[in-house]
Amino acid sequence: MAKLSDLVRLRENHFITIQGAKVPAAFTFASIDAIESAYGQGYKTFEKDLNLMLKRKVIHRDQKTMKLIWALVYGLLVGGGTETTFDEMNRAIPFSEIPSVIQEAMDILNEQNFQLSDIKK
Repeated sequence: MAKLSDLVRLRENHFITIQGAKVPAAFTFASIDAIESAYGQGYKTFEKDLNLMLKRKVIHRDQKTMKLIWALVYGLLVGGGTETTFDEMNRAIPFSEIPSVIQEAMDILNEQNFQLSDIKK
């Protein structure tokens, strides 16, 4: 029987850079659970709120926006296989790196995200 790793590329190919370290990040089913845990609501609500935020012409760094962003980053790190807590992740990202972390997270989400309608197929 063939091993999956012999048939497809399993190595991490997406990263979020934190303090100069490239941390594996991916949008997986584990990400959804982590996002729900960090956001405090279901993924459907998170996705709706994220889409509303992205439609704004100006994105403010208010509490709700940062909660959305940090839930996303946390979910991607967990999905990439990094063992961390939400609090530990928050302490690890310096304020000066927030813009680049957000950009990397959004790039990964845009490339790997699927719609809830995809699950129903």
